[in-house]
Amino acid sequence: MTMRLPPWLEATQLQLGTLALAGQLHHALLLTGVAGVGKHLLAAELAQLLLCSQPTASGGCGRCKSCLLVKAGHHPDLLHLQSETSLGVDAVRELSHFMQGSPQQGGARVVLLPQAHKMTEAAANALLKTLEEPGANSFLLLQTAYEQQLLPTILSRCQKWLIAPVPSFVARNWLAEQNHMAIPEFLLSFCEGAPLKALELLESGAAADIAALLAQLEAYLLGEQALPELVKRLEQFEDTATLFSYFVRQQLLSAPQLVKPQALFERLAQWCRDEQQILGQNKNLALTALLLDLPRLLR
Repeated sequence: MTMRLPPWLEATQLQLGTLALAGQLHHALLLTGVAGVGKHLLAAELAQLLLCSQPTASGGCGRCKSCLLVKAGHHPDLLHLQSETSLGVDAVRELSHFMQGSPQQGGARVVLLPQAHKMTEAAANALLKTLEEPGANSFLLLQTAYEQQLLPTILSRCQKWLIAPVPSFVARNWLAEQNHMAIPEFLLSFCEGAPLKALELLESGAAADIAALLAQLEAYLLGEQALPELVKRLEQFEDTATLFSYFVRQQLLSAPQLVKPQALFERLAQWCRDEQQILGQNKNLALTALLLDLPRLLR
């Protein structure tokens, strides 16, 4: 079932819809913002509006043939490109061929490109020509939480729309409507104002695991948690970079007397860079080394 557009996206959707109906929408939009803020929902809603035969500024009608095809996932003029790893040049060539073609339903042609930062350099270079010479009535909706990883030549040819972090009270009210679980105090700050990510962590049980790990890290700094046991728990957690980044931010807020912030950030940045390459026993050793450094850097 498709999630209804969350309230914090409605104003942006209305702006984009108004531009689309006036024929003033840029052919290449880059939706940016933290992971879990709803960029993919906004892109999907805009795609339906662009393909709808009876659209309004607030979205597609939901009843016409095009809207029904979109909901069924079978619209011939909608291409959704995504990849779990990298997005190669062949996929971008498919995108370019699609955007140069004629709409089968007589309206627009729309390409959704989530995780745009996963394009290889060759793929990004192949996309440039399409960005410079798009097909008639064709739209490319790129999405990413890591725009700094995109080539400057890509950024310069797209119109950027930043989806800002959601205010805490708005996000908390929305989360309360989506589920009846208690919302941990740390969760929205941990997710950097991204309610969809917070909801996923709540429903999967990961929020409880994160809370336990944060408590164990705090206990370790106080000398109340054994290092080997903590390392073992952290090895089983997927996103240790986010966990450590959040923990260090909270330590900085609670300890303004910190004397080595630069060294701390440099050490954390080194861990974040290395995390993706650390495997097996090497990860155990790297975690141990990082945890041994933390008390010294946080004094």
